[in-house]
Amino acid sequence: MTTDSPAVREPAAGPLAATGPLAEGPIATRDSRWKRAVDLLAAEWIKLSGARSTWLIVALGLLGSIGSALLYNNSTVGKWDGWEPAERAAFDPLAASFSGFALLQLALTAVGVLTMGREYSSGLIRTTFTAAPARRAVLAAKAATVGALAAGVGLAASLTTFTVSQAMFAEKHFGLSLGSPGALRAILASSLHLAGVTLVGLALAALLRHGAGAVTACFGFLFLAPVFLQGDRGWLLRVHQSLMDSAVRHLTVGHVERHGPSTPGAWAVLVITPLVLLSVAAVVIDRRDV
Repeated sequence: MTTDSPAVREPAAGPLAATGPLAEGPIATRDSRWKRAVDLLAAEWIKLSGARSTWLIVALGLLGSIGSALLYNNSTVGKWDGWEPAERAAFDPLAASFSGFALLQLALTAVGVLTMGREYSSGLIRTTFTAAPARRAVLAAKAATVGALAAGVGLAASLTTFTVSQAMFAEKHFGLSLGSPGALRAILASSLHLAGVTLVGLALAALLRHGAGAVTACFGFLFLAPVFLQGDRGWLLRVHQSLMDSAVRHLTVGHVERHGPSTPGAWAVLVITPLVLLSVAAVVIDRRDV
């Protein structure tokens, strides 16, 4: 049979012809896009989990934050009998459960920065974008993997410190349970906040393309801004209420804050802040050479 034969040039008729990849156009395209997305997520997870620095930083952050919180709370229990009634009334056992989380926040922010920053510093970002030209998809995959890791670590740390701290406080009969007002909200807010600051680190690393610069920017935005931008009225108060530190503080305390944000506003800040920075990074990353 020659190549001019109609049997070669024309597709076979009948039901079997409809099962070919050419006939499945839109379905095949959707399947291939889904497979590419799964492959991209798997590749980013391998890069993230395969770096020993990731687990070292996470481990140090967990040990430091949980250890400092438990030491502080153990000291509180030891001094409780000597406190005046006013001091006891002012103590917040819910907020005390998360007293050492600044260390874990710093550690996870560093992980977020390194997720993108290490590729820019080593030059491997060119290889990544050559293998996966859809840069926004690469950024989304990095955000999904590191955000999920941070949320899981944050949830484990929050549950651990809350449970152990309240068990300590129960010795003096002022411990809380998971069913206490605000307890679950505080645990979820703490986990969301830790995932959010990790994504802020990732977004700033993508924008600045420099690991050290991104760490400095994160430190200023997440740690210094809440200290200097304080006020009880006017624009300073509104700016302070829109910071992630103010939002998570409002959601993890048992006492009502006089100048804190509203509860819906605090949740919105924790969600919107990293999303806005990631959106800006997605626009910028697609417009420059690397």
